[in-house]
Amino acid sequence: SGDDFTALDTVLLGGQGVISVLGQAMPDLLSEMIRSGLKGDALKARALEASLKQGMDLIFEEGNPSGIKAMLHRLGICSPEVRLPLVKATVDLQAKIDQYIERLITSNS
Repeated sequence: SGDDFTALDTVLLGGQGVISVLGQAMPDLLSEMIRSGLKGDALKARALEASLKQGMDLIFEEGNPSGIKAMLHRLGICSPEVRLPLVKATVDLQAKIDQYIERLITSNS
């Protein structure tokens, strides 16, 4: 699958791999979700998918790559800057991403 929103469904239906945008920012959680799906542990995979769903929504809320760049910036991986004609994520989206990451960190500690 090349679509974060259908990646787990694809794997559970027999797909063997994933190309992911969110996986750039959340590689461990996304990999665990996919590995669980490949092993047939749909319950665990769906629980992980539920924790990642808001992240998927957020990174595409204002278009790609602004959202993923904002998330990667929040994680200290890169700057939020993009080249014209693209624009970086709004302050509102950055705040939503910050809150999502804080909740994710808190729930996984």
